[in-house]
Amino acid sequence: MGAKKVNNDVESAPQDAPKQECWHVMDIEQVANMWNTDVKLGLSQNEVEKRLEEYGPNQLTEKAKKTIWQKIWEQINNVLVFILVVVAIVSAIKAATSSGQDMITSWIEVVLITGVIVVNTIIGIRQEGSAEKSAEALKAMLSSDATVIREGKTVSVPGADVVPGDIVVLSTGDRIPADMRLIQVSNLGCQEAALTGESLPVEKITEAIPAENPASVPLGDRKNLAFSATLVSGGEALGIVISTGDNTEIGEINSLVGQVEKKKTNVLVQIDLVSKFIALFVVIVAIVTFCVAYFQTKMDALHAVSVALVTSVAMIPEGLAAIVTLTYAYAVSNMAEHNAIVRVLPAVETLGSVTVICSDKTGTLTKNEMTMVALVTSNGRYKFDTDTTERTPNNFTREDSFMAHCRKGGEGAHPKGKFQGTETTPVSNGQSPDIDFVRGALAGGVLCSKATLGVDGGRDGEIGNPTEIAIVRAEYFGD
Repeated sequence: MGAKKVNNDVESAPQDAPKQECWHVMDIEQVANMWNTDVKLGLSQNEVEKRLEEYGPNQLTEKAKKTIWQKIWEQINNVLVFILVVVAIVSAIKAATSSGQDMITSWIEVVLITGVIVVNTIIGIRQEGSAEKSAEALKAMLSSDATVIREGKTVSVPGADVVPGDIVVLSTGDRIPADMRLIQVSNLGCQEAALTGESLPVEKITEAIPAENPASVPLGDRKNLAFSATLVSGGEALGIVISTGDNTEIGEINSLVGQVEKKKTNVLVQIDLVSKFIALFVVIVAIVTFCVAYFQTKMDALHAVSVALVTSVAMIPEGLAAIVTLTYAYAVSNMAEHNAIVRVLPAVETLGSVTVICSDKTGTLTKNEMTMVALVTSNGRYKFDTDTTERTPNNFTREDSFMAHCRKGGEGAHPKGKFQGTETTPVSNGQSPDIDFVRGALAGGVLCSKATLGVDGGRDGEIGNPTEIAIVRAEYFGD
């Protein structure tokens, strides 16, 4: 969809903005005219203010969050919990109106029942908020600032102030602030795994993409567009902003995340049903016990009620929710040992009913991270330990048989020959070379790379092509 209008008083903004599906089939001049934008000078400050008022800030709309009281109510809104609350209230009244051993016993009952309710509530609340966390993660992906051309000058502005029609300047490492139609590129590559699942950077172009049905062109094939929240892995570019905020592709994802319906699994539905039956049975037993205590044994009314409720409490499985949660947690940890990560605990039970799993290409199932696994020289193969957490040359071990397989059948070359080199082999099979050899062997890849490693050589904050990052990381020894 195009940028959403909230005020129709602005004359310079396009009145017939095309849908989001159409921008890639339009040439640069058409897009610039549609947004009444000068591709060299950009927008004026006055025009920016008008469009900011009309289209709103470049931010994702946040779903109204539940208050802590709403979350608590969802956890205690249960028949069995209500019975426990009634028992706690009656026990408190009995404790306040009695003395001696009866008072102590009643207060102990109040404390125990209250403790059970509080613990179960805390456990339940900690499992909530998956959709909220997903929305927060999407929000964190947005660019905090952007470089734009306005009134012929290149300036840095907050990402929220970017408006449709702005000319944005992109360079390596930038997080794209909004959806835009590219008008000038120089070896531009963008990481779009969050949208398309492609693990490799997408090389961008400026030419219009012909299509009879523009909407049928897959997102990953719209190579003249750059999308909000994706990362520039290399190169430079200029682009005209075509959508901001909720009207971007990432904005649509945010909208879908905010509309996630909470559904109970079969186990939880059955637990609710069992709870109702237990509650009905408990109430009947409590009434019978009260009648026996009051009419037959001639207890006073308060003590008879107390005896009936205490009998009821003994039959209530107040730890049922906690036991189910702990069982889920055990199942999740057990699956984690087999490299299967489950984000929501009740999903474990749902997995038991799955018979068919349909998945797209592997790119959608990867972490969009690449690691160098081997270094091959003219007279040796060096296996790289991808699981190590230390930065030492010992990460490389000569193993000439590693990945030295030959193709079987079919066409193509059979790599049975050997590289011819003049350098001497530094180590024997099973040994590790020294740091100078490793750095010398990887120097070419490092010098040709524009990649930047993250903090302490890690992935937090890394910038660049995944292949280049993998080479630079393998050569990084912490100094």
